[in-house]
Amino acid sequence: MGLFSEFKERCYAFVHVDVHPESFPIDAWSDPAYQTWFENNRASAAELDGQRGARLAYEPFFSLIVPLYKTPLDYLHVMVGSVLAQTYGNFELVLVNASPENEELAAEVEKYRMHDDRVKTVLLPDNLGITENTNYGIAEASGDFLCFLDHDDYLEPDLLYEYAKALNNDPDIDVLYCDEDLVSFEKGRFVHLHPLFKPSYSPELLLCKNYIIHLMTIRRHIVDKMPTPNAQYDGAQDYNMVLYATSHAKKVHCVQKILYHWRISKNSTAANPDAKPYSRRAYRLSAQNQLDRKWPRARIVSSGIVNIHNLWFAAEHSVKISIIVDCVSQAALDHFVEMFNQTNSYRNFEIIAVSTAHLHATKLLASQSFFSVLSDANSSVFSRFNKGAEHASGEYLLFVDGGCFFLTPEPLEQLLSLCEGEGVGAVAPKSLFCDGSTMCYGIAVTSKRIMPLYRGYPDDFPGYQCNLRAFQNFSAVAYRGMLTPKKQFSQVGGFNELFEGEIGTADYCKRLARTGCRVVQTPTVKIQSSERSEESRYENDSNAPDFTEADTALFDRLWPGERAKGDPYVNRNLDQSSCYMQIAKFSRTGSVKQS
Repeated sequence: MGLFSEFKERCYAFVHVDVHPESFPIDAWSDPAYQTWFENNRASAAELDGQRGARLAYEPFFSLIVPLYKTPLDYLHVMVGSVLAQTYGNFELVLVNASPENEELAAEVEKYRMHDDRVKTVLLPDNLGITENTNYGIAEASGDFLCFLDHDDYLEPDLLYEYAKALNNDPDIDVLYCDEDLVSFEKGRFVHLHPLFKPSYSPELLLCKNYIIHLMTIRRHIVDKMPTPNAQYDGAQDYNMVLYATSHAKKVHCVQKILYHWRISKNSTAANPDAKPYSRRAYRLSAQNQLDRKWPRARIVSSGIVNIHNLWFAAEHSVKISIIVDCVSQAALDHFVEMFNQTNSYRNFEIIAVSTAHLHATKLLASQSFFSVLSDANSSVFSRFNKGAEHASGEYLLFVDGGCFFLTPEPLEQLLSLCEGEGVGAVAPKSLFCDGSTMCYGIAVTSKRIMPLYRGYPDDFPGYQCNLRAFQNFSAVAYRGMLTPKKQFSQVGGFNELFEGEIGTADYCKRLARTGCRVVQTPTVKIQSSERSEESRYENDSNAPDFTEADTALFDRLWPGERAKGDPYVNRNLDQSSCYMQIAKFSRTGSVKQS
């Protein structure tokens, strides 16, 4: 079986895992039209010429560090050629050769050094492993920013220009990365496959996986402060470094253009996640370092996907949580409490039931506090939630309707621990319809629509880039099971009671974001609704039933021009009207074409 065929057989184990669900649109990873899309959307010859003649006010000096080990000469030529062809010229290329016995490779490396004074070489006496080989390259580099390039990959000619332009627009950026794709060399040409369109900086997603990958670029002074890694990080040295760097960066920036090409080869994890089995231990070690710095009560657990992990938290039960339940009847409250007790182990909570009738505590509540709050018959769900919050004595508020129940153990511990993270303003579980299909895993607020993401997918389908198996940062989450600090809830004025459905939560999350808070979705907690999924699959050409036109119009009045800016967590190259991560159609100017 050829390499490309082997890759097609194995690729799902790396990024996609399962076949795409029947009757759903093909997402960007699987789109057979991607090759054409890429050719139509890469920088044109005229644009590249314009970049070569451009002068920027600030011209950062980049050091591209490339460890070489038994590098095939054709790989070397493609990689070096792509660097020397950059339209932005203020850089150096540091080639670290760890194959001293390979005279042919050494000779080619020396030719590059003699031909172009931007090429620097380091000849090691032996292969020390990619981490320590990289350390020698860092020591030799003199750039303001260090870029880490693999020896078998290559760059688009405008990558450094785009990075330099971003730094001119915002000099506080300390870490940069870009979109990339996987490429296979077939019949004398590169075939572009499987784009990785990335969100803006998403710290909770990065806890679970290295979504940043390439071309990781870090300001020099941050790398200099980092504890020097050794060979135990081989295979995940980039993950270890980016976790440290992003934790110490003023700002992290994603250039949402395909500028890096990750070659599929037998020795690359692009084709075979088992090519570097030692990397699994290194990934966990890297993640543990970050947990020690930021999340000391977290433990690493498997997600079921190679090199994607989840976290499981132990809580101290010292923080009180007020669970605000929107109930239609006493029976609904009793059912909620019965189901809640099946998965709950958190002790310090109170339940506040909001209903049009006075409700009484069920014996299943044991010694926990209970309050019954009366609401008007015609009040909105957000009015009822606000009324419940007025009576809450907890430091955190959890909102739920009486028809829901948690499916997973220790839901309060997991939601609370994430919400206690620095800068986190709200956390929500994955919500499911009563048939077990996905109801919502994040809400997108785009120029085209406010919409639930991944609606209708089977619960076990990992989705685009397997992100449904990881924490994710979103512009908004659904209210079912959402946990938020009471202090922040009061600070931003609670829910806007004029909204009818989930877009009211998007408005609340937008106000949280304005105070500098992030919103997080977790797959480790799941909540099931009593609602049935639509008989036909949710289509992208209309709003979801619970995301109404009236609520969208109200959101736009409250946030004029906000949706036109785009959603930072929905890559600009994706269809802004689709909740299934499909490729957008772009014109040469970069504006979205609407069919």
